[in-house]
Amino acid sequence: MLSYYLKLLLNILLFFSLSSTLYAQKTESNVVLDVENQMSSQKLRLLNLVVTVKNVQSQQFKGKLQFVCPNGFKNINGEELQIILAPHEIKYIPVKIVIDENADAGKSIIVTKLYNLSGILISQKSTEHIIDVDSSILINPLATTIYRSSPQDPLSVQVRVSNTGNVQQDITLVCKFPDPSDSNVFFEQNAVIPPKKDSVFTFTYLPSKNLARLSTFSVSISGFRNPEKEIFGSASVGVQNISSVQKYQNLEFFNFSDETKNQITTSYRKVGNDIDIYQITGSGGINLSSGYVFLRGNVAFLNNQQTPLVTNTNLILRQGKNEYSIGSVNKLLDMTLVGRGVEYSHTFQKNQKIEVGFVDQNFNLAEKNSWLKNGYGFFTKGTLQSNNNSKNISAAYIYRYDPFEKVNHSILGTEANYDFNESWKLNAKLNGGISNYETQNSTKPSFSAESNYVGKLKNINLNGNYFFSTDYYPGNRRGSIYLQQSFSTQLKKHSLHTNIIVSNFSPKFYFFDREQLSQNTRLEIGNRFPKLRDFNLSILYQYQNESSNSYNNFFGNWNSPEVQKINAHRIVEQFSWISALRRQSLVIGIETGLVNYPMSTDRQFQMRLSGNYSFRKFNINSIYQSGSYYLSEYAFTALIGEKNYKKITYSFFYNDSFAKDKINLSTGLSYIDDIVYGKSPSAFLNAKYIGKNFNAFLNSSWYNYSSGALHTNLVTFEIGVTVNLRKTVLNPEKKAVIKAFAFYDDNGNNIYDDGEKPATEYILNINTIALKTNTLGEASYRSVPFGKYVLKQFIQQGWYYDESEFVVDNYVYSLQIPLHQNGSFNGKVSFDYNMKKAVEFEHRGSSITCSIMKDDQVVQKIYTNDEGEFTAFLPTGDYTVVLNESSLPTNTFCEIKSHKITITACKISTIPNFIISVKEKKINTKKFGN
Repeated sequence: MLSYYLKLLLNILLFFSLSSTLYAQKTESNVVLDVENQMSSQKLRLLNLVVTVKNVQSQQFKGKLQFVCPNGFKNINGEELQIILAPHEIKYIPVKIVIDENADAGKSIIVTKLYNLSGILISQKSTEHIIDVDSSILINPLATTIYRSSPQDPLSVQVRVSNTGNVQQDITLVCKFPDPSDSNVFFEQNAVIPPKKDSVFTFTYLPSKNLARLSTFSVSISGFRNPEKEIFGSASVGVQNISSVQKYQNLEFFNFSDETKNQITTSYRKVGNDIDIYQITGSGGINLSSGYVFLRGNVAFLNNQQTPLVTNTNLILRQGKNEYSIGSVNKLLDMTLVGRGVEYSHTFQKNQKIEVGFVDQNFNLAEKNSWLKNGYGFFTKGTLQSNNNSKNISAAYIYRYDPFEKVNHSILGTEANYDFNESWKLNAKLNGGISNYETQNSTKPSFSAESNYVGKLKNINLNGNYFFSTDYYPGNRRGSIYLQQSFSTQLKKHSLHTNIIVSNFSPKFYFFDREQLSQNTRLEIGNRFPKLRDFNLSILYQYQNESSNSYNNFFGNWNSPEVQKINAHRIVEQFSWISALRRQSLVIGIETGLVNYPMSTDRQFQMRLSGNYSFRKFNINSIYQSGSYYLSEYAFTALIGEKNYKKITYSFFYNDSFAKDKINLSTGLSYIDDIVYGKSPSAFLNAKYIGKNFNAFLNSSWYNYSSGALHTNLVTFEIGVTVNLRKTVLNPEKKAVIKAFAFYDDNGNNIYDDGEKPATEYILNINTIALKTNTLGEASYRSVPFGKYVLKQFIQQGWYYDESEFVVDNYVYSLQIPLHQNGSFNGKVSFDYNMKKAVEFEHRGSSITCSIMKDDQVVQKIYTNDEGEFTAFLPTGDYTVVLNESSLPTNTFCEIKSHKITITACKISTIPNFIISVKEKKINTKKFGN
């Protein structure tokens, strides 16, 4: 029992002893420590701290300051600092901490500790510093241009991805090779790159024959951050297929011009049991030394017809600004001319264009015995600013002879397009016509006028179309009046619109003396309500008035001039739901109204219900209609003695693609039941295979018609193959052959002398095309359009040629290229500064620019690498290398900014280093005492 109390007493004494000791360590010196962070920006690499030490006691204090820094932080003053304080003295001690680029992003703690001479901790303070997350990534190709001399060798593209930020990056690189044979040549690589590290990625691909034929092409590489797939950069590498013979290729029009297509399609079609059709279509062209020739053809052979059917077939010759065409002509002027004939057009220097042509109105080019029997015509048209769709004006004269009406028609007219601004645009036409009728021995003048415009007044969108032509006008719309005007606006989230159409059709002919008249008036006023999630609702009022005498024979009074009328008032509602996530959509339409029919005095009810549902690759449609919406429907109903017109349609469609979109399939079923079409089910199945060199297709359909005693069953089947030949980019300009000859000019007189040798396997650059000379020092660049070209300098094998411009103006252009020996020089930039006195700056040696001057002219610009080094290859001579101070880091300068150097052939020279200095600032230490 006694031993227990003795142990308890010893423990109590020990506790009080330790407590008093600890209390003495913290309070024996009355010294106050404080730390202030004076850094203004978290992006700078220099941290300024001010440590305040205050001795509040009446005796001297001696001790030391110790700084504990995290990884990536370095104290310029050192990890420990001795300190002596007089009684009641205050010291302010500046501390500079350099933050390395490899410092971790986020929060970092710097601890400042104060010890006395006995090593006892007096006080400590923690300072928090936050480094922003930097997710910068750079992507650069190791070589911006790759030269390929063998088409059988694989192509390797290398890019360096540098993580210049301070966090780890998970990335995906996608490389695309532009192979014409396969548009989906993509390669992917994934990697995780630590901060301040870089990685090199290599993509290897064996180009197809079509890609290897191209003189030059670009490979694109794009980088994405995972998992968001956010793009962080891209790069491109130019590939030059070098050869002693190259052919000019204009890549700007390679994928957009219709005349680049070079293909042939053959097909067999069977219609029902009696008709067999064999068809050949195709197009293709070849370049000539002056222009090109392009042929487009469509020939069909029918089993019951001896003469082949040749349509949409013509031969085109283009030479510069001239174009000649012979074959099928389809000229959609105000009086359309369609048939076989010839055309010519010429475009002048200021984009003034003239067109002329003659047409025999027979659509079959192979027809033998009907030359000019179906009528003929010719036209001429002139256009100012033909290449400007927003501001142009044209005038045309059209002549056509109609042998059936025995009349000569002529039209002279003009058309203008003018865009006042982005909101207001106007199109106007005015045509005058005259017709000489041979049988009646009379002349009929006529005219037409048309105007189309779009505009905007405040928030109201306007659109109008107005047309008028006289009764005997020989153009496409004879005896017509058409007025259309629409208004639309956005009121809050409501879309309001109004559309009005008034038309009158009353043409007159000498050979057809019965008066024709058709009039239509239509008014729509509607609103699309604001979208509610995935739902839309629109409601509109519709008024329709139709009158015509064209259907009088259906009512048993063909010779009567009486006009039959139908007018209706309807409410149209449309409800739609679209779910992009589920790839579904539903559209329901409901139309109800009251209508007056010709043979009824009372208004009758009519309605139409429609629905469309789409799910992924399926689509379903259905329509139910009760009541006639048009005079034609009412006339057919009256003809068979029915009281009310009804129509029901159903349709189902399916579209899909397989095998990486190489096989496309489309199929569907339909059923129609109405008075006009009877009960008519139908179906179709279409399939297409898309390959590299050929396409194959299969089309089939079945149609059944059943109405009363009439029954028809029709099956159509078609199979065909399209062969894709080598594409040719056609050029209408004059083309030449550049024959280049490169030689070693030993005596420097730029002339090929006896004893001088041809330069074999030497690469020449003309614009963007690379050529390699053969064993005779020769290279050819073929099909080159006349014009200006640049021989770009390319130093190699210790020899160079001068960069120069030349003009090709002959069909054969000889180019002599003398080669001179070159030299080179090296240089470097280095930093010289006091770490304790230097202001904040970016310590980098890369991307500093130097200009190489000769005769006060800049001949070349070079850039330093990451180590601050640079190299240049130059012809022999005296040069001055000038440092561009604006490319230096902030707060740095260079006192000696230029060096002179003499370049000697086959020798590597070195210039003195450019010394980069850093601006300094004074460090003040403030002392305060009693």
